[in-house]
Amino acid sequence: MNESERNIVDDAGSFRINGETDAEMDEPYEDAFDYEEDTPRLVRRNLPFNQSRNIIQVKHNQGTTKIGRLLRHDFFHVLLRLPAWKTTLMLLCIWTSIILVWAAAYMAVDRSEQSAACGIGLRGTQASYYTAFAFSLETCTTLGYGLPNSVNAFFEYCPAFQFTVYLQMTMSMFFNAFLIAIIIARIANAANRSAQVVFSNKAIVSIDGNQVRFMFRVFDVDSRHPVVEAHVRLYGVTKDRPVPRPLRTIQPNDDLGGMLFLSLPQVVSHHIDIYSLLHPSRDDNGHAANPVNTHNNQGLVLRQADSGSCNREEVVCFICGDDYGTHERWIKHVNFQQRLERKNGYPIEGTHLSIQPHELSMDSFIPEQDLKVLQNHFMDNISEVICLVEGIDPLTSGSFTALYSYRAADVIWDNGAAFRPCLRVENDMFRVDLDRFHDIVRKRSERKQQVSMRVHDGLFSEQVEPKAKEMHIPQPIAEDDEEAFVPSSHMETMESQ
Repeated sequence: MNESERNIVDDAGSFRINGETDAEMDEPYEDAFDYEEDTPRLVRRNLPFNQSRNIIQVKHNQGTTKIGRLLRHDFFHVLLRLPAWKTTLMLLCIWTSIILVWAAAYMAVDRSEQSAACGIGLRGTQASYYTAFAFSLETCTTLGYGLPNSVNAFFEYCPAFQFTVYLQMTMSMFFNAFLIAIIIARIANAANRSAQVVFSNKAIVSIDGNQVRFMFRVFDVDSRHPVVEAHVRLYGVTKDRPVPRPLRTIQPNDDLGGMLFLSLPQVVSHHIDIYSLLHPSRDDNGHAANPVNTHNNQGLVLRQADSGSCNREEVVCFICGDDYGTHERWIKHVNFQQRLERKNGYPIEGTHLSIQPHELSMDSFIPEQDLKVLQNHFMDNISEVICLVEGIDPLTSGSFTALYSYRAADVIWDNGAAFRPCLRVENDMFRVDLDRFHDIVRKRSERKQQVSMRVHDGLFSEQVEPKAKEMHIPQPIAEDDEEAFVPSSHMETMESQ
């Protein structure tokens, strides 16, 4: 990057216009919204930087003795899930108990071999328990024997002692292997890797193009070592039935696995369409309803964007049964068929001529774009939105899951709100400013009239077509961005067509 380009790019990674600074373009967003929930959080924010410990707040009543019998089949992972101090104390008690039990075994052997010089007690005298405990401790830790009566340490006169030492060493070997496995599993636990995957403190709901999107930002602090197969999933939890239900993502596209590149800040987007759980229902049962002349979703979670991009057919003509991806294409089909049928003298009944103008209404196909209506629906019906980022740690090859959630008080409902840029170029390196990671700004309305603002993974770029070359703004960056920030109504677009 040459010096002229460095002067254009400010410390947030956004492009300046006419020497303006980022502070002149953006206003800090002051969120005064406070809403008291009547249901507890499933994912609490109990770590620094407003992050989560990745623990779901769900407990059970142990099921009397039944659950205990079940957990015996997975005791190793039960130990791993216990707090470190509990595991350490439990293993220390088991190890001490083993030494005490074998001390009693040595006393029994010494009592039965009083005529032989076994070495832990005087000939004809039974060894004390303290002496037997010291002998058991030396055997367990392989420190080497210092026998109190200076006899041969190979116990050739006491075969019972030799066999007892063999049994204790065998048990000690297995216990040490189990102990090492516990320690390594605790230290190399890939679940702790999720602490470095951070989420934005607030989510944003705003209009992007003709789509209302629920957006949040995510980033991996260990950015120099990319997470393998990182992907994201979203779930919505309702207040009346706290069962997580999937929310489809637009960016990244969940049809492609919802893959993320966490080494740079990423914005995850969910389109609040007519099939979304975050969209007000249109039926009497509290479920997302299909428009009258569409394919039944058969219980599947659909995306309206799939039909608009010709990935599936959504609208069904209730006269001829043909299906179409969008409502506009169906209207064109009806208009064309009506002309043909009218010209050929078809009867009105049972033909496309019977379709009345009000039946061509698009109201049931257009998602609600009034943010106040969507906010009220969220506050009344949605408990929280749970976000899961899953991946594989490249160092230990262990998979992990980072959990986060957003409730009504954690969502900014404003078409002018956007994440503050937090990426900059410094000394030929990309640097992420985590002090700005949680910041949300409101774009000034006068700037919207002059500049087409585009959002892509937390990085703003301003696109000024007439003076782009004069300002030396890299055109590929502006062209490759995918998320248009300029809001436009779907109905206005149709009227302009």
